Amino acid sequence: MATVVGTRRAREYLRVSKGKGRTARSITDQHRENVASEVDHGPWTWGEPYADTGSASKFATKIRDDFEKLLADLESGDFGNPGDVLVLWEISRLARETGRGVALVDACEAGGFLIHITTHERTYNPANYQDRHDLISGINDAEKESRLLSKRTQRGVNSAVAEGGVHGKITFGYARRYAIVDGRSRPVEQYGDPVEGPLVIELFERVAGWNGRNRESIRAVEQDWLPRGIVSRETGKPFSRQNLAQMLRRKAYAGIRVHKGTERPGNWPALIEPALFDTVQVILADPSRKSTMTTKVKHVLTGVFRCSNCGGKVSVRPGGDAYEGRLVYRCWDRDCFTIDKATTDAYMIGDAEDPGLIIKLLTSPHLYRAPADEESAELADARGKLTAKQRSLKEFEDADPATPAAADLMGRKIEKLRAEITELESKIKGLAPSPPMGDHLDLGPGAALADAWSAWESAQLAVKRALVAELLSPDMFGQPRIKRVADSASRAPADRIEFVSEDGEDLLTEWGLKG
Repeated sequence: MATVVGTRRAREYLRVSKGKGRTARSITDQHRENVASEVDHGPWTWGEPYADTGSASKFATKIRDDFEKLLADLESGDFGNPGDVLVLWEISRLARETGRGVALVDACEAGGFLIHITTHERTYNPANYQDRHDLISGINDAEKESRLLSKRTQRGVNSAVAEGGVHGKITFGYARRYAIVDGRSRPVEQYGDPVEGPLVIELFERVAGWNGRNRESIRAVEQDWLPRGIVSRETGKPFSRQNLAQMLRRKAYAGIRVHKGTERPGNWPALIEPALFDTVQVILADPSRKSTMTTKVKHVLTGVFRCSNCGGKVSVRPGGDAYEGRLVYRCWDRDCFTIDKATTDAYMIGDAEDPGLIIKLLTSPHLYRAPADEESAELADARGKLTAKQRSLKEFEDADPATPAAADLMGRKIEKLRAEITELESKIKGLAPSPPMGDHLDLGPGAALADAWSAWESAQLAVKRALVAELLSPDMFGQPRIKRVADSASRAPADRIEFVSEDGEDLLTEWGLKG
């Protein structure tokens, strides 16, 4: 009598981390190999797959929607019938956080579902103690590798920053040379781009009136560059006045690396000499200068806001019936979004009773540091000692002592270094003078929110716009970009405004100023 083999239903969970050099095409590759594995492990019928593009790491910020749906379906029984198979290309597709992976294994066991790992060439039964052990061990190993990779990546970033190294997006005006280091392509040199570099120099010289040029407005440069076809490398669009103003404030052109509110010399050549850069900053901050502002310009934030969807400018308009005639911020280029102006201004600026993010930022001790070319000898010496001790601490923390005695000695050295680092950080904070924006509002470290608000209220519109443009720029604390409601967790400005920096860091959240 012939044995009838039942056909199980198989459903895939496909995931790929999307980033440089990796695209969602590998989902197709995973599916092809998963289907091929049916020859040896089936027969299966194929149900609707689950698919995500995003990291499975616990450090990921994007929610894996289909992973959550898969887990919910397994727990509710909507995944299928007992005996059906969850197909994964490799164990790391599941989760790189042990707790989440174990929850999925538990759900499969409770529902009577099997788990097939294509790269293992094996189908696991979570109800079997050995299979369960192997699955959880694989998830644990994936989490360990993810954490190790994160640590290595952060160490590389910190090392590059500590040395004033090349990191983040390529600033307009510069180019980079890459080399294969440890099997990966890495930037090893940043230098002036032969085409874009002279344009940056031209911009600074025209605004400052240097090298025999007549002094010109930013608008004049904008109107001259438009017919010349000079466009942004990132967007392919012509430079607006706001773009050019941000370029004029970018300290990278003076060879200064800005990172987490501190400055140090970069290891790339300056395109703009310090005297020219300082001259332009004085011009930009002068409230009496003739600017592009007319009587129509009444809003502080329109110059810095951008649309998160298309990158376009933001304007202020009447909001219509949905907003009962109140003013709104709206995407100027494509109408991608609309957001209530009053609630947004309350979040960003606030009032005397409830100061907003910008006022809090102006009083934050993180903001105040010495310009790289104005540090006292004592402050420069303290910074050098701090960098050396931070590097030593990292070496000790990463070391693997061979004996208990060596571990005890190393622990005492680490404790001593941490105390010395805390003392140096406190000393540096006391020695560091206020940055230019603090001078404009007569503020300094430890200023009260009430004093900051009073100074802000009494400042002219031109000063406010200059301060905001400098603070909320990509190479400072991040350019504020407004998201669509569909792309946000809620309608609240705190959820709809993201701050995009050149190096991808969110300092405002890190310092407890946002969220």
